[in-house]
Amino acid sequence: MSKKVLLTYFESGMGHITAIQAICDSLEKYNDIDIIKSYVMHEGNDKKMLNYEKFIIKNTKMTNSLKGYGNMCFNILSLFGLRFFRFLHKTTFRGATKGVLKYFESVCPDIIVSTHYYMTYCGLEYKKTHPDTQVITYNPDTNVHMWWDNRKGGVFFVNNSLAYEEAIKKHFDRKNLYLVSYTTRQCILDSTFDKEFYRKKFGLPVDKFTVIIADGAYAKAKSDIVTSYLLDTDRQISIIFVAGKNKKLYDKYTALKDNLPKNITLTVLPFMQNIHEYYSASDVFVCKGGPNAVLDSVYMHTPVIIDYYAHPIEKATINYFVDKLGCGEAIFNPLKIKTTIESWIDNPSLIDKYTINTFKIDKTDNGADKIASFIMNC
Repeated sequence: MSKKVLLTYFESGMGHITAIQAICDSLEKYNDIDIIKSYVMHEGNDKKMLNYEKFIIKNTKMTNSLKGYGNMCFNILSLFGLRFFRFLHKTTFRGATKGVLKYFESVCPDIIVSTHYYMTYCGLEYKKTHPDTQVITYNPDTNVHMWWDNRKGGVFFVNNSLAYEEAIKKHFDRKNLYLVSYTTRQCILDSTFDKEFYRKKFGLPVDKFTVIIADGAYAKAKSDIVTSYLLDTDRQISIIFVAGKNKKLYDKYTALKDNLPKNITLTVLPFMQNIHEYYSASDVFVCKGGPNAVLDSVYMHTPVIIDYYAHPIEKATINYFVDKLGCGEAIFNPLKIKTTIESWIDNPSLIDKYTINTFKIDKTDNGADKIASFIMNC
């Protein structure tokens, strides 16, 4: 009998979704498995479930647009700890959690796979009444924040040694704690062409220094102001502005693109599934500290400039990818970003060391394959 594996997709930015998609891609290589891919909060059109996800998305946007908001939230909740998180979801958000558990009941999965702390919490609540159900979590973040549920009975995967040590300090069960490499979606593995190929594919200038600018799915951090500064340069430059789901900024820069000086080429993009190919087409990626966007850029061997971090998760991304691996720089001043990029245009060899360092992570050493193998052997 095939194992019934429920993959829980949850939007809080897109990093949790890309991570679970990577696990899905690896699981689909097996035959004896029943994969259920579910955007759980949308099942049954339950208003309380939908409103909870909207609440999370709203707060994600606020952390990226209001300076200090994310750190404030983490600091306040860290004072109360994980027990307070559980209390909130048994009281204030009881309706949403009840709806999720009802959905789990209707699916009756053998295994629940999560890449988001709320789905892990719900999975472990479900396991109380269905002890044979296995709850497997992959934490796509670079650190382990205080909302990840550390109850025994759940299997927890992390993607770097610093996160592993942090999980131990947070009293995760060593017997069910595993260190794997970063997960890789199949589309990333299949993207093996060079910058020239992708520039030609998308009609981008082949010979211009190319900068891609994005701040997550909602473009709520510094992408707007950084782009405005770069549009004022006198250098030959190709700028790719990723508006994501932010229609206001998409319309703003679309209106500007045909009235720019000849030295500037501007491409404006909505939310896209194949954005990693544009990373590959670029010389540098300017972004906030979202771990999965940074990881995808590193996979495509494009250095990063991180211009903003919203909270400790994104600060840990800087610590790992910039400070430890040396895959780029953290520059928070938009004017300094402009002058740095201009210096790289004048002397492209200045970024060679960062490009070389992106090879420190091997995308073919796919943590998703190891997680999938674990699931199949449960």
